[in-house]
Amino acid sequence: MKNILFISVTRYNFQEQGKVEHFEKKFKPLAQKARIFVLAKGQGFHYKIWNCDFYLLKPNFLFWLRAFFLAFYLCWMKKIDVIVSQSPLAEGFCGAILSKIFKAELVVEIHGDWMEGPFLSKKRKGEKLLRKLIPFLAKFSLRSAHKIRAVAEYLKIEAQKIAPEKPYFVFHTFTNLDIFLAEKNIAFENFILFVGQLAKVKGVNFLLDAWAEVIKEFPNFKLVIVGDGEEYNQLKIKSEKLFGKLRVVSGAEPLKINEIIDFRGKVSLGEVKNLMARCYCLVLPSLSEGLPRVIIEAMALGKSVVASNVGGIPDLVKDNETGLLVKPADSEDLANKLKFLLGNQKLAEKLGQQARQMVLKNFSNQQYLDDYLRMLIEL
Repeated sequence: MKNILFISVTRYNFQEQGKVEHFEKKFKPLAQKARIFVLAKGQGFHYKIWNCDFYLLKPNFLFWLRAFFLAFYLCWMKKIDVIVSQSPLAEGFCGAILSKIFKAELVVEIHGDWMEGPFLSKKRKGEKLLRKLIPFLAKFSLRSAHKIRAVAEYLKIEAQKIAPEKPYFVFHTFTNLDIFLAEKNIAFENFILFVGQLAKVKGVNFLLDAWAEVIKEFPNFKLVIVGDGEEYNQLKIKSEKLFGKLRVVSGAEPLKINEIIDFRGKVSLGEVKNLMARCYCLVLPSLSEGLPRVIIEAMALGKSVVASNVGGIPDLVKDNETGLLVKPADSEDLANKLKFLLGNQKLAEKLGQQARQMVLKNFSNQQYLDDYLRMLIEL
């Protein structure tokens, strides 16, 4: 059996039941074919679970220094055969150095736009220096890789500009679809749903502007926003300014702000599933994306999706087939597409059913595991 080390910035919390189940379905089957070691962020340092070894480091400014030396130790003591780096940046650079020292195979994964994504997700100190450093890191890690995996075709095309001769694998991010596909209580209630990190890259700022127009024609609908992040407070303040002064009448009385928009914050995976099962549609107005798991989950529940035409989203959302595509950073286009869909429930249901069939045909836990094992072990 091969010894495989995963290097990532994923935060593991083995106290959150939904996430534990998610990781179990990914790593437990892999551990039947290989010895798995995971170096990531979290509390508690070492966990032995599902026959895998998880080494978690506190996410502070010393993370990468400590991570490199811990990864060096693991490569040396555990005789690591394969290093899997979650991105072509810090993870890829770390993996490339270790791969050269220990003669281990390096697999570099690409989950999103490595050039602009880091700056759209949150504000970065030393942005000018980082913009010069990132191309160097990506070039070094991709050209050092023995295999490259992308979650969407457009990411493969971008990576091939740097490392054209490498073997490429394109398959989706792991998504625990079983609980979504098994859900039977599906409804189309009067709210649309956003699920994601509240960061600039998700375009929620444009969604609020769009919703201010939509609600004038559809006062019986509500926007539900699930997630937290650095833009949470700013978005709340903006919504209070937008909807606190907006006079929208439903019945005899003007709507209160909590009848127009509802910030739920961070919720469990089970609650996400319940909200998706009841929502009218999912909306994702991102400025940049890889292959969003949240879209696949909503489609598995038979829900149509209104999303930006960026990144890997068009791989999932086929315009007027499984959902509606909108121009990124365009509140007017987003408002028009939402109004079009809210005014035609039969279309929303039809697109949702076609989306579910697409997911059933192309996505499954077993397909993901088969693809991953083929990439790591069989080739």
